[in-house]
Amino acid sequence: MPDDFDIKSIRIQSIKDSHPTGAPVSDPEPLTGKEKAGVSLTWGIIWLIIGFLLMILSIFVWGENQFLSVLEHIEKLKSETTPEQLKALASLTSEVEKKQGSFRTFWFDTLQLILINVLFPTLTALLGYVFGTSRSNNV
Repeated sequence: MPDDFDIKSIRIQSIKDSHPTGAPVSDPEPLTGKEKAGVSLTWGIIWLIIGFLLMILSIFVWGENQFLSVLEHIEKLKSETTPEQLKALASLTSEVEKKQGSFRTFWFDTLQLILINVLFPTLTALLGYVFGTSRSNNV
């Protein structure tokens, strides 16, 4: 037993206090004019995309609201009409549904054209510029 104790005390005495060195951290350098412009343009495109999506969403909601109100009026008319007029209302209903379908198609195609073909590639190019020109701190 005493031998064990001596070996442990020697090991304990030989251990030194060690503190890990901190990672080299420095404050980032301020952005240059071009870098600030790239960041500003990127945020501008992001806000433009958000605004465009909100505008298209409001147009879709407005269109659906109009469509549902027309259908409600047609349903009210169906209860007050004669059998001969029901055929005219049925054709009117199918015509309204076709127009609503073309309304949805037009605005969806517009959304796709502007968002996917214009705004996202522009955003991608600006993000590539911003991150491609960022400086690395070599310490």
